[in-house]
Amino acid sequence: MKQTTIKKDILFEGVGLHTGSNIKVKISPAFPDTGIRFMRVDVKNSESVAVSPYSVITTQLATGIKCGDFPISTIEHLMSALYGLGVDNALIEVDGPEIPILDGSSKPIVEMILDAGIKELGKNKKFLKVNRRIRVDLQDKWIEIIPSRFFKITFGIDFNHPLLSVQKKFVNVTAESYVNDIARARTFGFKNEVESLWKMGLAKGGSLENAVVIGEEGVLNPEGLRFEDEFVRHKILDLVGDISLIGYPILGHIRAYRSGHQLNNQFARALIESTDCYSLVEMGEEHSDTEKELVLEPQGVVWS
Repeated sequence: MKQTTIKKDILFEGVGLHTGSNIKVKISPAFPDTGIRFMRVDVKNSESVAVSPYSVITTQLATGIKCGDFPISTIEHLMSALYGLGVDNALIEVDGPEIPILDGSSKPIVEMILDAGIKELGKNKKFLKVNRRIRVDLQDKWIEIIPSRFFKITFGIDFNHPLLSVQKKFVNVTAESYVNDIARARTFGFKNEVESLWKMGLAKGGSLENAVVIGEEGVLNPEGLRFEDEFVRHKILDLVGDISLIGYPILGHIRAYRSGHQLNNQFARALIESTDCYSLVEMGEEHSDTEKELVLEPQGVVWS
């Protein structure tokens, strides 16, 4: 029930999915109540910025935030890994405009965090406890949250493709279930869409090494899928990363249908703004179901 950070610095580098550039990242330990902060170290006079749903400036193909006057894109897999393992505080320094895609999942980042170790800090976590249903619709897509004592996700997808068609997955999100059931699921795309992106100068770093590509005959990756339902699992991975920008671990059951980065962000904003539908609580040290009510203090949240 205590806040956490990592025990030592984490360094990694790799290709950016959209720029195709080689980018370096450093994740450092941070003090309690720091939250997750990003910093562009390749520009002068850069300052660290706390993430929030309101710092998101793009949801096209990935989630990107504004860091001072400069963007950092494709943060969702890194954010998902931190949230999935329960890391509350960290400083992330990036020397380019996006986070490396690595293998297209959060598995490499999870492994680096576990190798570095997770350190418990001296202050209690604050949980966002959902008390009433909140729902956001966008055309034929929707996402909602209902009260629950735990953080749960039920996600459904439906693509006009015989390989994907309808997939549905329920996860009670814990560190263990995240590592075993979610972290290894890779980003995916259709061959014709990927080729169109290349022609537009996008997804320059995309390849079969960091994404599942689906053609008319099926999956083009020679190793095949990591899970039979890898597609919906990756959607859950992205949702965890996008919703983590709220800045608090959640006690509630999210149910989503065909949601993506845009709707995830709209929902995160709607959740923060629905102050009559949730409360911030601390769990008692002796009994995990003992709650202490808190006055709303949205640290790290930029209100619109």
